[in-house]
Amino acid sequence: MQDEFDLIILGAGCAGLSLAMALAKAGKACPRTLILEARSSYQNDRSWCFWANADSAVLPQHQWPQLRLMAGDKSVRIDSSKRPYQMLKAENFYARAQALIKASENITLRLGEAITSEPQKNNRHWQVQTAAGQVSAPLLVDTRSMLKPTLGGAVLWQSFYGLEIECEQSVFDTSCVDLMNFLPADSTQVEFVYVLPLSATRALIELTVFGQEPLLPIALTQQLDAALLARCGAAKFQVIRREHGILPMGLKPTAQGLDASRVQVGVMAGAARPSTGYAFRRIERWAAECARALLDVSGPKLVGHTPDPLIIRLMDKLFLQVLKAEPQCGAALFMSMFGKAKPERLIRFLSGEARFTDCLAVIAACPYLPFLRALSRLVIARPKP
Repeated sequence: MQDEFDLIILGAGCAGLSLAMALAKAGKACPRTLILEARSSYQNDRSWCFWANADSAVLPQHQWPQLRLMAGDKSVRIDSSKRPYQMLKAENFYARAQALIKASENITLRLGEAITSEPQKNNRHWQVQTAAGQVSAPLLVDTRSMLKPTLGGAVLWQSFYGLEIECEQSVFDTSCVDLMNFLPADSTQVEFVYVLPLSATRALIELTVFGQEPLLPIALTQQLDAALLARCGAAKFQVIRREHGILPMGLKPTAQGLDASRVQVGVMAGAARPSTGYAFRRIERWAAECARALLDVSGPKLVGHTPDPLIIRLMDKLFLQVLKAEPQCGAALFMSMFGKAKPERLIRFLSGEARFTDCLAVIAACPYLPFLRALSRLVIARPKP
């Protein structure tokens, strides 16, 4: 079994497979790459959503031309037909990635092979120990989640728990996603129901919470059950699959260390947009950039996640401070943003592609008093020289 490579990727989830797919496009120029993944097989355990982009390596399975937000008796509906909201199932992503890897002469994916100790560098090579033996490479991409969700580990955590269900009756509007259906205002967290209608009888319904405490499914079950009852009424339904996740909203910058031959990436290392949790497109962009750097004729290099522009970081920081200090304002804030900003500007902003004028438009669409209070709190809390 080969044990020396040009590149080792730890973890074959979204980040690891995205980089492998980007490298596979290089054909014979692709570096000899080994991907180590602890799980022995893939399950359809999640889905990724984003706004349409022609550059994606995997085609989405569903898309919608309209989005709706609701809070009490108020609702906002926006037309996103120019850039539809799309959903990619994990099983399709995994299948596409494995097919491209199998077709590549230079990429090897080893499932069910966890590392048994932390990688060590010796003679300019990273040595990685697994139960099957030692492997080595001069470059190492680590996509493992080194940060565990804990109270205080992020400014806020986005916790969600959802069920994909098949109803006996037609109850879903397939033209429109319920992006945020807010529950009554809460003084500790922002709560909303998220509905992706996959057909007139099938949907993924999730309960999502933005809060300081990361939440397990048991903490979300009661309100999810209430959301299912509200949406399906007396219609009987069958649960197809379950989906749970905890995403960071506002992490401290990941220290990459001084060794440029190793990089830490992934959702817990800066891939997730702090104010929204959207990560898939950001990971795709990172993978394309990292693949270009690895294939550079002047010599292979690694790159991590590129920090957002300063104005986006400042907006995200203020936004999270508002949600953290005044979560009862969350519904009004999002309703105002989606109701007043032009859809194309809002979608670019949420997708991480905002121009300066898009940022100004989003700022103008938000209620200003909560942000002024958040700004004053940040100024007061700033360490004195």
